[in-house]
Amino acid sequence: MSSAVQIADYGKWESPITAELLSGYSVTLNEVQTNKKPKTGAIYVIEGRPAENGRCCIVEYLGSETTDILPEGYNARSRIHEYGGGAFAIGPNGTLIFTDWETNGIFALSPSSRDPKPLIHAKSHLCFADFSVHPIHEQWILAVQEDRSLSPIQNSIVAIETTTKETFIATQGADFYSHPRFNHDGTEICWTQWNHPDMAWNGTELFRATWNLGTVALGTKIAGAAGTESICQPRWGPDGTIFFVSDRSGYWQLYRMDPGAETLEHVCLKGLETSDFGEREFWLGNCTYVSLTSSTIISSYTKNATSSLVVIDLDTNKYTELPLGFVDIQHSAIKRLSDSSFVVIGASSKAPRSLYLVEITEPAFKKLIKPSIEVELPEVLYSTPQMIEFPRVYGEFRSGSGHAIYLPPNNPAYQGPAGEQPPLIVSLHGGPTSHVSPGLQLETQYWTSRGYAYVHVNYAGSTGYGRAYRDLLKQRWGVIDDADAASCVAHLISLSYVNPAKIGIVGASAGGYTVLQALCVYPDIWAGGVSYFGIGNLKALAVMMHKFESYYVNQLLFPTGTPLEDQARIFEERSPYYKAGNIASPILLLQGTEDTVVPPSQAIGMERMIKETGGTVKLVLFEGEGHGFRQMHSLKTAILLEEEWWRKTLL
Repeated sequence: MSSAVQIADYGKWESPITAELLSGYSVTLNEVQTNKKPKTGAIYVIEGRPAENGRCCIVEYLGSETTDILPEGYNARSRIHEYGGGAFAIGPNGTLIFTDWETNGIFALSPSSRDPKPLIHAKSHLCFADFSVHPIHEQWILAVQEDRSLSPIQNSIVAIETTTKETFIATQGADFYSHPRFNHDGTEICWTQWNHPDMAWNGTELFRATWNLGTVALGTKIAGAAGTESICQPRWGPDGTIFFVSDRSGYWQLYRMDPGAETLEHVCLKGLETSDFGEREFWLGNCTYVSLTSSTIISSYTKNATSSLVVIDLDTNKYTELPLGFVDIQHSAIKRLSDSSFVVIGASSKAPRSLYLVEITEPAFKKLIKPSIEVELPEVLYSTPQMIEFPRVYGEFRSGSGHAIYLPPNNPAYQGPAGEQPPLIVSLHGGPTSHVSPGLQLETQYWTSRGYAYVHVNYAGSTGYGRAYRDLLKQRWGVIDDADAASCVAHLISLSYVNPAKIGIVGASAGGYTVLQALCVYPDIWAGGVSYFGIGNLKALAVMMHKFESYYVNQLLFPTGTPLEDQARIFEERSPYYKAGNIASPILLLQGTEDTVVPPSQAIGMERMIKETGGTVKLVLFEGEGHGFRQMHSLKTAILLEEEWWRKTLL
């Protein structure tokens, strides 16, 4: 017999989702590779482990066996662009290639020996990632290289001859490179490149060139344009067709160039023309589609921030949805296993991101290989996400609508007092070029299962809604994003979903900036705020910004060619640092001491200015943490500090 439902104040419900569970019993599934040899079926995943101080371990899944094949002391993680990605690849003989975080070395790892062998003479100023192994002459490896000994930092694509440990420049001259890939017989390579002031999602170019044992011919441009067309994920098909994703239509759509062809063909899928088949590329190595055969592609697509999987028949340009419940697919998530199977890292609204094997023979099915959290919880505990669209009622830009994902309080053991509405936590994603999906996040359910309402705001500038929505943030950062947060709150209040006197706001990185800006511009809305490594002083950040994002801030604030005096004015107008006296509610600042993207000086400066202007602020520095907390103790401490803050400010 079930126990009676207890009536208790919102925010004070007890929940089995604990800080210990989120920090100590979970991993992040970063990247996946597969051994495609018949009868092998080995799957390899890089797991980020908070319990091992954030170390990234390579794990082999073979049949029913699970094996850590990366010895302790190695950390399969890359440094390029500060965000990393593309940390490992697999050669045709099944040997894994990975880069090590501590040494920047490149190593070959045999799954059977588990003994990494160095492939280069590692140097601390040279970083590598995004590898491609030659399909025949396996001693040759392509990689993106970042040389930090030069000023400015120089990026290039290199060819590594692993028997001699020599490195040769394959192509250079652009500011950035990604996706260097050999074709099926090793006679050609392709890559993408772009230059300042573009980010990869603004304007990139796709090139191809012939390859002859270390020699690369002058590249031929296939597609792309600075400032107007973003190309991502070029990939060779098994017959020599080159596939890629372009947003020339306003959405990231699939295109192909057949062998011998001189023109591109849009892989036009009726009904999916306003869906995105690509994703913003902060990280190297993105993979959200793959060829199973010369006529079949598996791909994820995103529409209204929700992802799905499809099987594409290239002979007819028709597709079949895979009804497997996925609503979120990770950016580096899909790899072929056989002609009829693949692996994917994805989440549903009731299951967190996990690694699955999917078989597409009818009826299609999925098999769980590895969950990101080891403890099973009852589904009835989870709040069901609601996709909402809200009118813009705050700010200068009021046309169109904003988007959000609302999750009401939910715990089968509790209900709130009659006639009361719950406190609301408003969450703003980082990036800012990113989005939140309706996939299950236990970090969110931590709050809803305690009696808080929670909303993820996919403010103007978010991905997942096409390029036009993404471009709304250009020149409007700090104006439209914080206004969208305020408008979302107004919408939820109008629906009587939440208590208007108990509204908190939280965000990390760029989301942390919007938290601080919203507290300054709309101080009457918020009862409290929490900023994880958020930006307070945009001008100071722009001066010390790392290469990858060195033009990103300017692009989001003002047009190219803006006079310096106007730039200075806009920097000050959009910086919470200069408006700290407007903040009326208590703010908690959480910051890593080793953050190279948003340095600790940002949080320290905000703390000082808020104190000097009479505000309430608490700053906590996390020793050894960078841009995003990875260690178990840090994760647990941050969760508990945030909960303590909400109890003080919202309850």
